[in-house]
Amino acid sequence: MTDADAFAPYSALALPDVVVAYLDAHDDKRHADASATFAPDATVLDDGKTYEGIDAIRAWIQRSSHEYTYTSTRLGQHLPDDAHAIVLVRLDGNFPGGTVTLRYRFEHDGTLITRLTIAAS
Repeated sequence: MTDADAFAPYSALALPDVVVAYLDAHDDKRHADASATFAPDATVLDDGKTYEGIDAIRAWIQRSSHEYTYTSTRLGQHLPDDAHAIVLVRLDGNFPGGTVTLRYRFEHDGTLITRLTIAAS
């Protein structure tokens, strides 16, 4: 299966509310709102590092939003089941390479994110 087969064009209406709430808050640098979308015992895996628990996730959100200047473009999504969502996001900015497409793999319980894995697509 290719990305073209698996991913539909991005549509906020097709995604779980908690996923859209996180993406919107993160893009708008509303750190407290982004942190509030995670369960207290959630885990984030990003750039080879693991962040466990809300305090570590809150610190990761604040650090990652200030490390580089970039814009994000949501390209598509895939919903394998009711508890998972994968969103393709292209970042363009002043980080090494300048452009990257990432897969944000969300696990959620319908109201909160329990796990987020971010990896290059």
